[in-house]
Amino acid sequence: MQEIIDAVQRNCDVADARYAGDDTLCIYLMKMRDLFRWAVDVPLGQVADRKILGNWIVEKEALWDELEEQEFVPIIINGQEFDPFDNDGINDILTEKGYVYSGGLGRRARPIYFLGKLVETEATENAKIWVSGTELARCITAPPAMSQGRSIYIRKDALKRYLGSMVEEWSWKKREGVMGEAVSHYDFDSDFYRALDEMVENEKENLILHEIGEQIAGELIGEGWQEMVASLEDPIQEMKARAVRDNLADCATTLPAFLTLKDQASIDFYYANMTALRKKLFPSFCSAYEDAHEQRDLKGMVNVINGGRRHWLSVGKKLVGSYERGEMEAIEHYLEHSDF
Repeated sequence: MQEIIDAVQRNCDVADARYAGDDTLCIYLMKMRDLFRWAVDVPLGQVADRKILGNWIVEKEALWDELEEQEFVPIIINGQEFDPFDNDGINDILTEKGYVYSGGLGRRARPIYFLGKLVETEATENAKIWVSGTELARCITAPPAMSQGRSIYIRKDALKRYLGSMVEEWSWKKREGVMGEAVSHYDFDSDFYRALDEMVENEKENLILHEIGEQIAGELIGEGWQEMVASLEDPIQEMKARAVRDNLADCATTLPAFLTLKDQASIDFYYANMTALRKKLFPSFCSAYEDAHEQRDLKGMVNVINGGRRHWLSVGKKLVGSYERGEMEAIEHYLEHSDF
């Protein structure tokens, strides 16, 4: 396994050497801190030593300088070579050993790889869900959930680190508001790690709902979506396009499930983590949430979610249709006027 781990981590480092510098300095440093804490196993809740962190960043950047022009290496298992994006072939062997692997493309077509210990698998009508625990190789960017074809990868280690850092930062500021509401559903004051585990399990299920919604959204919009997104050179336009599909996915699965289960904790956390862009695109949901929160009644959100599903599907189809007709200005127009 060590040779496999080394090969995957090498590909992670090559990907990071090429693309890690594309982020803003603030985001880059936050990601580097997270990568450092994973690499040297700094426990959640423990502050990283700044001097050690600084030296580690220097060493990591020196390694990336050496690898920036290198190619990705194949993953060799039992003498057989696999392309690093051949998830099915690699997992056919690794899952029997208790591991799970993923190689895919993230935002701006950046390669993202990871290798982790397999916790569980689940099959739905349209997808196979892989849940990983401890990660043995990873990139600087570690999305807690990602879909590749009919496979959904849920990375509990990445999710736990993300949620732990989020709660840590909130606890330093202790600000009131929606994030305070979201955190208050868990007893972090009495037992931080137990509360974090509960939060991870709850949000893991919500990630699965969202990824299933992503697949449904893809089927509803039709072919051409990925090509359309890849054609967008402006990163703001790409983020808006991805937000359109994310909103459709959540209106299709995630949000209706919250209402059915009357899951106030998940709704609060969802709203607290909406980006400024998604709030700007979906003001009707924001208003409905605030009204429901004030009245302690979620029923008023039903019509907005149903309307959002129809709206985002319409926008998605218009975007793909415009791309297929070569009407790039129309794409820009729909993205600029897609709010609901």
